[in-house]
Amino acid sequence: MKLSRVIELLGDLVLQTVNLDGTNPEISSVASNSRFLKPNDLFICIKGAYFDSHVLAEDLQEKGAIALIAEDPIVSNQIRIPIIYVRSSRKAEALLFMEQADHPYEKLITIGVTGTNGKTTVTSLVKHVLDTFEKNCSLVGTVVNYIAGKESRNPKNTTPGAPTLAKYLKKSVEENYEYFVMEVSSHALAMHRVSGMQFDVAAITNITRDHLDFHESFEDYYATKLRLFNLMKPSGKAVVNADRINIANIPLQRDQILTYGFGDESDYRIENLEMTRSGMYFDIATPFGSTQKVYTRLIGEHNAYNVAAVIAIMEALNYDTTHVIEAISTFTGVPGRFEFVEEASKYGFEVVVDFAHTPDALEKLLKTARRLVEGRIILVFGAGGNADKGKRPLMGEVASRFSDVVILTSDDPKHEDPEEILKDIEEGISKLKPYLIIPDRKEAISVGLTLANRQDMVVIAGRGHEEFQVIDDELIPFNDKEMVKHILNEKFRRLIKR
Repeated sequence: MKLSRVIELLGDLVLQTVNLDGTNPEISSVASNSRFLKPNDLFICIKGAYFDSHVLAEDLQEKGAIALIAEDPIVSNQIRIPIIYVRSSRKAEALLFMEQADHPYEKLITIGVTGTNGKTTVTSLVKHVLDTFEKNCSLVGTVVNYIAGKESRNPKNTTPGAPTLAKYLKKSVEENYEYFVMEVSSHALAMHRVSGMQFDVAAITNITRDHLDFHESFEDYYATKLRLFNLMKPSGKAVVNADRINIANIPLQRDQILTYGFGDESDYRIENLEMTRSGMYFDIATPFGSTQKVYTRLIGEHNAYNVAAVIAIMEALNYDTTHVIEAISTFTGVPGRFEFVEEASKYGFEVVVDFAHTPDALEKLLKTARRLVEGRIILVFGAGGNADKGKRPLMGEVASRFSDVVILTSDDPKHEDPEEILKDIEEGISKLKPYLIIPDRKEAISVGLTLANRQDMVVIAGRGHEEFQVIDDELIPFNDKEMVKHILNEKFRRLIKR
């Protein structure tokens, strides 16, 4: 690839080209990590949260970079190689790595799902349905990545960086995979990780408060989520929760949009929802005039939305709804999403572990728990560090309204003082509500289990599937479900009548 071709590909992203010798060199490949730079590579300088590779310009030239892309001025009298100045280095990175991979999304059927909550369940369920139909499908998400049959758990980011995403797509094409389904986070959209992508189906589950430590405002967060619909293939379809998103905000013609929800105007309308501990039944009214009965092992109104989203997504992919509903019935769920710890039931109470870490998700979780429990709800939860502080008192207020006993504890404090995080949450707690503050998460869970009487439910929220607590820079092994099982075995086993 010639330098002139790079400039052509980047189009109006280019602000200026500084080329002292007027050369048009042949570029071997593209790099944005100095560890992977090879002679005759084009290097993309990026200003990150902790490091700015613009400062390495002279070293990059010395290592053999044949040209640089930059968004900030490079001040050096030693730089002789061409520099392409761009509006966004990250967008340039996404476009060029996808070009280098030969645009693999064009050879795949791609499904992207965004939203504050529900992304993991929807993408996992889409993959399950396609697996049931014996279709090869790669998955990128929060809990696990399945790339061309290879599994990797607990990925660093919900949506990987542009170089990794291009690699995953290319690998899927090389292994003759047909489908690629992925979660698309607001960070990924804002930081252009997916700007080189195009989707056959783009879906949005909901938008509620989250990540306001990163986004300037809720309005900015909302607008960022909607960018997903700018990344659709010309024949692509949008799938939208019409109860939560104003479709007038979607920059598409109405015939490109499939909607779902409880509202009368939804194309796929949820009706007659019935919920038990073992699952849910509801009717789905389709735009074709038919109504079908749905059974899912998932629990909660929010999961009725998730299932309806998948039915609409599969319709957009031209699958028969009856067969899709049959496949959905065998899906057992995602780890850490309203997951019962079955070992607790022998003691006469229930324990549920869930990933809920926003005010909206916590409210949905507790409302679902209330529909299933005859006794009290004992809630154990905290909030993550180095994140949106404004949502902490809101979560405290939700906890007070929808549970009977609240135990505040550490989540992933990261570099923040755990006690300061707990004080932030406590501001929203009603002083008329029984609550405890126990920073040690193991102790907090143990106390929650000890307080439980027959027919009570202990709800442990915030971390779900996660395997580690993050304290400063240390990863400490800690899984809520496994900790419950350990405590039950250690402290409660002797209480079972034999």
